[in-house]
Amino acid sequence: MYFDYAVILTYLAVMLGIGAYYRRFAGENLDNFFLAGRSIPGWANGISYSAALVSADAACGYGGLATVTGAFVCWWYLSRFGLALFVGAVLFAVFWRRMGLFTSLEFYELRFTGPAAALMRFWIALRTSCIAMPAWTGVTLLAACKIMGPVAGMSKTVTLLWVVPVSFIYVFFAGYKGVVVSNLIQMAIFTLGTLTVALLTLAHFGGPTALADQLAAQLGPAGAEMTAVLPPVDHDIFPLAAALAWLIGQTIGYGGDAAPMGGAVEGQRILSTRTPREAVTMYIVTALTMFTFVLLVSLPCIAAPLLWPELRAPGADRELAYGLLMKEMLPHGLLGLAVAGMLAGVMSTVSDNLNFGGQVMLSDLYQRWLAPAKSERHYLLAGKVCMVVILCLALLVVYQVQLLFKVAVFMLQLSAAELPANWAQWWWWRFNGKARIAASFGGAAIFCAVVLGPEALVWLNVRGAASLIIPWWWQTFVVMGLTTALWAAVALLTEPEPQRVLDDFYRRVQPLGTWGPVRRRVESAAPPRPLGLDAPQPALLPT
Repeated sequence: MYFDYAVILTYLAVMLGIGAYYRRFAGENLDNFFLAGRSIPGWANGISYSAALVSADAACGYGGLATVTGAFVCWWYLSRFGLALFVGAVLFAVFWRRMGLFTSLEFYELRFTGPAAALMRFWIALRTSCIAMPAWTGVTLLAACKIMGPVAGMSKTVTLLWVVPVSFIYVFFAGYKGVVVSNLIQMAIFTLGTLTVALLTLAHFGGPTALADQLAAQLGPAGAEMTAVLPPVDHDIFPLAAALAWLIGQTIGYGGDAAPMGGAVEGQRILSTRTPREAVTMYIVTALTMFTFVLLVSLPCIAAPLLWPELRAPGADRELAYGLLMKEMLPHGLLGLAVAGMLAGVMSTVSDNLNFGGQVMLSDLYQRWLAPAKSERHYLLAGKVCMVVILCLALLVVYQVQLLFKVAVFMLQLSAAELPANWAQWWWWRFNGKARIAASFGGAAIFCAVVLGPEALVWLNVRGAASLIIPWWWQTFVVMGLTTALWAAVALLTEPEPQRVLDDFYRRVQPLGTWGPVRRRVESAAPPRPLGLDAPQPALLPT
């Protein structure tokens, strides 16, 4: 066991060393601290983004879901870590990078005008930095506790004392470049550790065929169902309708907003790349590596019910499955390596979320509304204080939430309400600020009425209220449909944005979609010279 701890401590020391090495570079200016001087290659950003998206929360969340579903759990992440990322690469990456923004939220005051534009930038910044990033950071830290509990018998507090100080120290000093470099090391360790767990689990049961036979023999029809490729129509946890809801909810609208509630932080990834072409590369590399990483942590957990049948019982904490597998399958030394891999994933996610959330809180809230004319040094310090605030909010989540799956579904439903509007604001010239407000705030109201309203009635013991609660996948479809009808009606019944705003946006971005009237007006006035994918981009100062 001492050797395991030695491996973990060595890893933590390396992370602190990276923070010290990049401290001077990160401290030069805001671009260096939050965007690494816009010099990161697309492939490095892609691997780094994978590190931010997959960690102990993926092992616990997806692994726990695999124990009660089976191989068809891959449909859960096929949408978010496959199709959606390819959509972002093909349809949006080039256009985001062309704008040369400091944060992706500046988009709203380019696309819209007046109070609606200011309100949207403020609202998206507030929910990103004060709700989404603390929630997903807290979920990641909670997952670390669910790994370290079964493996090492550590309490939540002890686990957090291992993870949080090092994660915060190196991102505090090294900024985004330190995050990217550390993520490359972390993903190498994570891959080695998770691959070891997967191979030893298969070997323990005699290979894939033998594992499938034992599942069918021990669990009956439910065990045989766990080897299916497609989700069953009538599964209690993840039926085909849920797979479709998750696929649609994660893909429609993806890429149109680089700071959604769903936890994506690619705005920073896009804007820190060297060229628009490398922004596309970032998405492609992320899609390929992410799907591989999540497979590595979820599929071994299909075997967990053979060793711990109680994990499939109603009310059981199935998200402990991966930690139990690690402890059961790995000898000392390898166990330390696997734990270091899990800690690596946790630290990469925590550092990424803190850096991205701090950037948004600084630029789009503090600098935009409270202190618009301070020095670069002042903003660097303020950005680090913002990271502290987000970390404190995340720790509250750790001690208040038990099941990661519930957080993921809640965040999906809340963000899915407005996701189609994320495409409309890029592809439909008629879409205006009033429609954007209707999508964001009207969608939230519809979500409360459809999802939270019936639950509140049940809590108040209203007779028949339980019949109003429908499965979360049907709730997702209803909320998305009603919200889309609302913002489309508002866009058609109100005036479009002023011609000056639409023309300036089109000249700068040259978006896809139905921009016919604007395109003809711009081209008749002064045909612009098309921007090449590798054309140098202006580096704008934060606004």
